[in-house]
Amino acid sequence: MAFFNIAGARIEGARFLDLFAGSGVFSFEAISRGAASAVAIEQDRKAVETIVRLAGEWHVPVTGIAADVFAGIPRLAAKVADGALFDVVYADPPYSFGRYDELLDTIDRLAPLADGALVAIEHQRRSDPFTIECKRLKAARRAEYGEIWITLFETA
Repeated sequence: MAFFNIAGARIEGARFLDLFAGSGVFSFEAISRGAASAVAIEQDRKAVETIVRLAGEWHVPVTGIAADVFAGIPRLAAKVADGALFDVVYADPPYSFGRYDELLDTIDRLAPLADGALVAIEHQRRSDPFTIECKRLKAARRAEYGEIWITLFETA
């Protein structure tokens, strides 16, 4: 969970978006570190059912959306209460993922992001999968953790 050391105080009070959420561990960790709410998008329906069940049992503000990330991001505006914007986004695509530019473009164009939002996308070590220019997102830095690198973007 090196990402949370990078994000630090930005998590406190944030609206957190967890893409390729899997078990929802990043969403729950964000809440445990003081995030105001989290939305987890995961295509595996059973995983989302578990996320929603655990959020209810633990009485935490985590919402699950069962969808492919590219279909789920456009649906966020309807799912997010009062037009709230996301302050922090974490994307952990599968190891063999090959659609990084499409992911970055979709987040840039369609995700409801707050001014100064932090967007972090995991990718394989020694790869630079981002080749497009974005309108809102600007590359901020890259963090390297063994086989995992995290490229960080911020809204301009």
